[in-house]
Amino acid sequence: MDRAFYWKVGMLAAFALFAVWLLVPTYYYFQLPADERNQPEKLEAQLPKWAPSAKTRLNLGLDLQGGIHLVMGVDVNTALKAKVSRRADQLVAWAREKGFNDVNAQGEGMKVLITGPNRADLDKFEKQALDYWQDMAAAGSDEKGLSLAFQDQFIRRIKEDAVDQALKVISNRVNRWGVTEPIIAKRGDNAILVQLPGFKDPAKAKELLGKTAQLEFKIVDDENPYFRDLYSALKAAPPADGKFETVTGDNGRTSEQLVIGTTKVGLEFEHVEGPGGQTLTPPYLLAMGDNARKTLEDLVKNASLKVPEGREMGMECIPAKLVKNACDGYRTFLMKSKTELTGDAVVDARALQDNSQGAGGKPYVSLQFDKAGAQDFERVTGDNIKRRMAIVLDQTVNSAPVIQSRIGGGNAQITLGGLKPFPELVSEANDLALVLKAGALPAPVTIGEERTVGASLGPELIRKGGYAVALGLALVVLFMALYYKTTGWVANVALVFNAIINLSAMASLNATLTLPGIAGFVLTLGIAVDANVLINERIREELRLGKTMRAALEAGYGRAFWTIFDSHVTTLIAGLVLLNYGTGPVRGFAVMLIIGIVASLFTSIVVTRAIMDWLVIGRGWHKISV
Repeated sequence: MDRAFYWKVGMLAAFALFAVWLLVPTYYYFQLPADERNQPEKLEAQLPKWAPSAKTRLNLGLDLQGGIHLVMGVDVNTALKAKVSRRADQLVAWAREKGFNDVNAQGEGMKVLITGPNRADLDKFEKQALDYWQDMAAAGSDEKGLSLAFQDQFIRRIKEDAVDQALKVISNRVNRWGVTEPIIAKRGDNAILVQLPGFKDPAKAKELLGKTAQLEFKIVDDENPYFRDLYSALKAAPPADGKFETVTGDNGRTSEQLVIGTTKVGLEFEHVEGPGGQTLTPPYLLAMGDNARKTLEDLVKNASLKVPEGREMGMECIPAKLVKNACDGYRTFLMKSKTELTGDAVVDARALQDNSQGAGGKPYVSLQFDKAGAQDFERVTGDNIKRRMAIVLDQTVNSAPVIQSRIGGGNAQITLGGLKPFPELVSEANDLALVLKAGALPAPVTIGEERTVGASLGPELIRKGGYAVALGLALVVLFMALYYKTTGWVANVALVFNAIINLSAMASLNATLTLPGIAGFVLTLGIAVDANVLINERIREELRLGKTMRAALEAGYGRAFWTIFDSHVTTLIAGLVLLNYGTGPVRGFAVMLIIGIVASLFTSIVVTRAIMDWLVIGRGWHKISV
C-alpha cells in the first residue's frame, strides 16, 4: 500500500473519533432526568473537562419532551387601520402647510376621507397630495368628499411589517425565559408559530406573549464607573457560587473572569466620544453562557454596591452565531432611569441606504415622530449631544446610537457605524427598524391554536422511535450481510459510520430532534445502502466479464459514481426546497435529510472504497463474495 492510502485511512479514523467526540454532550444529556434536561448548568456539571461545550448536543423537540404549541394570529387589519388614521393626521398637517386651511381628513376603515368647502379645492388638494404621498391612490369620491387609500404594494408591506414586528417582540421575550431551542416562525401571511419545548405553564406563556411591547428611549450614562467598581467589589468578595479564573482570549490577551456555573462574566471597556469632546472609556460587564442574563441580574441585585440613584441597568443581547433568535450572552449599559420617549411617539421607521456622493450606499435607519414626540425628541437631543441614547424594547437594549446634534422637525436618522460587512449592516438596520416600529405600529395578537404536549408522551414517542430506528437498521444490515456477503459487511460498517456522522452533525448544529427528524434519519440510512447496492452490482457485472478483483473494483466504483451522484443531488434539491419553504416538522425532516444525503455520498464512495482497497490491495484478497 502506498503512503497516500495510509493518510486516507488516518484521516477517516480521525474524522470518526471527532464525530464520536461531538456526541459526548448528547450522551450525557440523555442520561439526565427528564425534568433537568432544560437546565444547562446540570449538563455542564456532568460533562468531562475534555468534552465539547454543553451547547454541542441534540435537543428534544416539542413532540418528544412535551411543552407548549401556540399559533398566534396577528390582526394586520388593525395595524392597517392605525396606519390610515395616522396618515389622516399627517394629511391635515400637510394641508395647513400648503394653504388648504379648510380641508380636513379622517380615517374611515381602510380609507382616508377628505372633506372641504368646494369641489375645486378638493380636486386641487387631491392632485398635490397624490404627487407628494406617492404611496397613496385615489379611492373614489361622492357628495361628502373624496377618498384616498394606500396602494396595494404598500398595504402588503404594512401587513408584512406588522407580522415581522410581532415576531421580533415574541422572539425577544422567549429569549429571556431560557427556553431550549424554541421554534418561532411565520405561518402563512398573518400568523406566528411558537413552540416552547419543556415549558409547562400555558397561561403564563399566553399572558407574556400577548402583552403590548414597551419601547423606550433612555440616555446612557457613560461617565459613571459603576460597573468597574462593582467588578472590583466582586473580586474582593466573590459570590458563594462563583470563582475567578484567568483566561486567554483569541487575541492572546489574558484577563480574569468570574465563573458562575456555565456562565463567564468579564469586565470590558469601549471608547466613545463624550459631550465635551473628550474620549470616554465606559466599563461594562460581558456575560457569556446559557444563563447570562439571569447571572447579571442576580449579581447586580445581590451586590453590596447598589446601582446609583436615578440609574438602572440595561442589557443587550449578543446574538448566537449558530442558533437563530437566540443569545450567546449579554452586555450591560448604565442608563438614566427616566424614560425620555416611548414608542407611542414613533410614527414610522424604515431601513434605507445613503446614496449620496461618498456614502457608498451605507445603510441607516430613518425615524419619524408625531408632533408631540418631535418636540420632545428635539429637546432631548439638544440637551444630550454626544451622549448615547439607548433604544429599549421589552427591557432589552437593541441599539445605543450617539446623538450627533439637536434634531428637530420630527425626523431623525440613526447611522450604523463599525467595520461590519455590508450584508450584516443591512440586516442590523432592518432589525433596528422593526424594533422601533414595534411600539409605533401595534398589531393585536390573539391565540388561534393552543396545544399542550404532556411530558408522558415524550418518552413513549422516543421509545417507539428508537425501536423503529433499531428495527430498520437491523433489517438493512441483515439483508446486506446475507445477500452480498463480504461487500455487504463493508456496506454495514459504512452504514454505522453514516449514522454517527448524521447524529454528530446535528449535535454540532445544536439541532432539535423530532419525530419527522427520526423519520428522515431512517430514510437516509436506506439511501446510504442503496448506493452500495449499485456499486456491488457493478462489481458483479465486471467479475462476470472475467476481470480481476482489483480491476472490477476500479470499474465498479468508477461507473457507479455518476449514477449515485445524480440520485443524491436530486434528493438534496428536494431537501433544500423543503427546508426553504417548510415550517416546523417539515424543516426538521429536511435538515436530517440534507445531512444524511451528504453523509451517505461520503460513506458510500469514500469509506467503503477505503475498506475495499485495504482488503483487495493491502490484504491481497483476489476473490471477495459480492
